[in-house]
Amino acid sequence: MRDGGPMAESQLAELRNMRVLLEEARLLARHLAYHRRARLEEVLGRALEEVDHQIEELRREGGAPEREDSGRL
Repeated sequence: MRDGGPMAESQLAELRNMRVLLEEARLLARHLAYHRRARLEEVLGRALEEVDHQIEELRREGGAPEREDSGRL
């Protein structure tokens, strides 16, 4: 692990928390009118992809270990 290991683990934890909140927002969006739901789901999907990308980047840099429960909800 690199010198920034604890910082990377902290960043990874924050990204995982953000991912959970985005997934919860996606579930709540199902109660919106169709046109609003479709737009919100599109934005949430892009945000989730970006968080996933950042998580993978941290892993590639060796800053955080792989987690078994990192799959989508």
